[in-house]
Amino acid sequence: MITKLLTLLLLASTFAVDANAANYVVKISNMKFGPAPVNLKVGDTIEWENDDMFRHTATVKGVFDADLNPGAKQTVTLHKAGIVSAICRYHPNMTLKLSVGGK
Repeated sequence: MITKLLTLLLLASTFAVDANAANYVVKISNMKFGPAPVNLKVGDTIEWENDDMFRHTATVKGVFDADLNPGAKQTVTLHKAGIVSAICRYHPNMTLKLSVGGK
């Protein structure tokens, strides 16, 4: 019985969601990233949506790399505080500065 209870508690903590985390959407269209969300914090998520006719990425080297075909969406979770620049690996002139605060 205790083993089952510990297993359930472990599973619950594995899938726990940060109640303070926020979800944001950044759309990509006309060869540009949409505006950067403000007040980003560690634990927040960004859903990248490619509304363009070309394949794009939302890449922060060593942090995340969302590779998006036209019409695709991908969500990334922010794990570190700091200011980073997201780029499209296929179109390096596409950039977006993200400022991520601590929790």
